[in-house]
Amino acid sequence: MSSANNAFTASEFPLALFSLGLPLTLAAFSLSGYNAPANLAEIIATGMAVLGLLMEMLRGKKHNNAPLWLKAGIPALLITWISFNSFAPLASPLLEHLPLLMESRPLLFLLISALWLSIFPPPTPKQISFWASWLAGLICIEFCCLFFLLHQPGAPNLFGMQAINGPILLAGLCATLHNPEENRINCLIILAGIFCSLGRDAILGAVLILLIFDSKGIVKKFLLVLCLFFFNYLSLQMQDMTFINRQNLPAYWLWLNILELFAHKPELLFSGFSLTIPLPLNVPAYLWTIWHGQQHVWTGSGIYLFHILPFWLHLLTAWGLAGPCFVAAACISLYRRYPSNMMSGLMIAIIICGLFCPLLYSPASALFLFPTFIAATKPEIQSFRFE
Repeated sequence: MSSANNAFTASEFPLALFSLGLPLTLAAFSLSGYNAPANLAEIIATGMAVLGLLMEMLRGKKHNNAPLWLKAGIPALLITWISFNSFAPLASPLLEHLPLLMESRPLLFLLISALWLSIFPPPTPKQISFWASWLAGLICIEFCCLFFLLHQPGAPNLFGMQAINGPILLAGLCATLHNPEENRINCLIILAGIFCSLGRDAILGAVLILLIFDSKGIVKKFLLVLCLFFFNYLSLQMQDMTFINRQNLPAYWLWLNILELFAHKPELLFSGFSLTIPLPLNVPAYLWTIWHGQQHVWTGSGIYLFHILPFWLHLLTAWGLAGPCFVAAACISLYRRYPSNMMSGLMIAIIICGLFCPLLYSPASALFLFPTFIAATKPEIQSFRFE
């Protein structure tokens, strides 16, 4: 997608960065035999923040004919690279405040999105679905290669974890609910990518969204439900017909044990656990390898709140019932003020994916979701409402 209008193309940059740039970078690391940096998404988000600040400072200077992205982009890359390679040791005194800093991630990502969208207009639904369809296409290609060429059936993970890609794909699917006839191809590609990802939460969310807001006719609804059962069966078959995915074991373990902690101390439902003190939990030995792969740390320093990836469980543990209630109230307020099919679909995606995905606590999904929510508040989107 391109345009002569620099603002138009620049508004797509965060979407392209996390739906295509980050997955391709992860795939390049994997295919070359190297492990991608654990904080790669954070590095990219930092570079995006620096780029936005430089653009804000430079956009008023008209005397230079160099394009804005070149004037700001190259310094942004240098500043980000120097910061992560030279100044990281200087930040060691902040380590004791790390839990507090980690808890502020959604606010930081919201500020980055607000900075970017204060310079350029919000992306359109077609731009959102376009870039999500690129990610979906990559996942479909990997799925077909695994099943039909390599005969090694497995969940696609070359282009990133399903917990990150699932919300991005669902956000793109919700964007197709605006002017659905014009977005039919993107909708089909994104839906295929969601099914091929074999993520049961994303599949369930996609089917519910389309059954409620888009699917018309008994045949379409039947095909959607049939695909839901088929791809769920496929994911179970790869797990020897066990319901729990091995990669989701830490999430299930956290849900069960934290709810047990609340059962023993119900007063914590009103205050939540301390941000700076480890939780009274120890990761069992059979989860060490999976836990390390997801958290990139062992358990010597304890389990802190930022180790809890599922969005709703994280809010409940950190803030008690006030956390989920605040987010629910914000969602209801958003829908009442900006009602549309797209906004309603995003609410369903947040509710379902938040059970196992980090959502706003992950830079990749947060910096895709925030612009999508902002785009859904535009007046022209509200004309498309579920009747």
